[in-house]
Amino acid sequence: MDGGVRISNTHVTRPALWPLATGEMIRWAHAEHPSLIHLFKPKGFGDLASRWLRRSTPVIVDMDDWEGNGGWNDTGLYSPLQRRVFDWQERTWPALASALTVASRELERRAIDLGAPPERVHYVPNGLTQTRIAALTPDPVAVAEFQTRRLPGGGPSILLYTRFVEFDPTIIADLLAGVRARVPGTRLVIAGGSAGGKAEPKLLARARKLGCDDAIIQIGWIDPGQLGFIAGACDVAVHPFDDSRLNRAKSPVKLLELMATGIPAVTTDVGEAPAFVENGTSGLVAPPGDVGALVAAVVGCLENPNLRIRFGQAARERVAREFSWDRLVDRVVRAYVSGLASG
Repeated sequence: MDGGVRISNTHVTRPALWPLATGEMIRWAHAEHPSLIHLFKPKGFGDLASRWLRRSTPVIVDMDDWEGNGGWNDTGLYSPLQRRVFDWQERTWPALASALTVASRELERRAIDLGAPPERVHYVPNGLTQTRIAALTPDPVAVAEFQTRRLPGGGPSILLYTRFVEFDPTIIADLLAGVRARVPGTRLVIAGGSAGGKAEPKLLARARKLGCDDAIIQIGWIDPGQLGFIAGACDVAVHPFDDSRLNRAKSPVKLLELMATGIPAVTTDVGEAPAFVENGTSGLVAPPGDVGALVAAVVGCLENPNLRIRFGQAARERVAREFSWDRLVDRVVRAYVSGLASG
């Protein structure tokens, strides 16, 4: 059980044994007699099982990323066969599904372009539970301990909370160098890391060339419960996005988490980011690829403590008001009602 939800996993996990895994899911569904099926991601075993089950049970399909060609298929993570299957799965579901939930406006347009009736497409951005929002509140004692242990000597700190998948890592070095030219002594705190470990060397090499590599503090992967006090120990967060199809389609939970900590966030005008951060009200939004604009936004926050406080409070209130699952669940319910009505 997880949050009152019963979790059942297939015994078979190997892709080569997909008929067995698909069969497990079909048998489980037949035994449970669900009123509807909500398929999370139009790919993999769940996709195949749902195609069979849709003959007797309404299927609502969730699209939270651009999975096929032009999106995750282009990242080099999959074999040619997997790419062909995933692209076919994503392209064919919108016209078949009883209803769809989509995490971004980009995916809303894509679903309609692929044949989904507009009235069956329901925009449901990512959100946070009230428990998660509360857990992200910085604890003053933990903040002070972290500052003493990892950020000795004081000075402004920029937080980068990332997996390094949304942007070219060298832009972060350019940003840091630009900020330090105007606010000497500024440090960059990196919480998280790349999956393959390739992004960090690129960032450090660029920073070394610019003479600011010694101002980078790498925390590494963190426990979700640590983000609140790490953010509380820093002055401003940056969460940039390159203007790519993949980024335009995603609904960035990490940005919501940063906002929920109360740290002022600087992001870029790509996809859902400006729908989360209201420029000039709950943070700052710069044009994508414009390092100068990012630098100016970060410096503006560092030089104005009152602005940081105002942005941080507004961001936290916005997440609790607009992006808590207590509020977003109504959108999911409407999708279920739509799916049941369309059969």
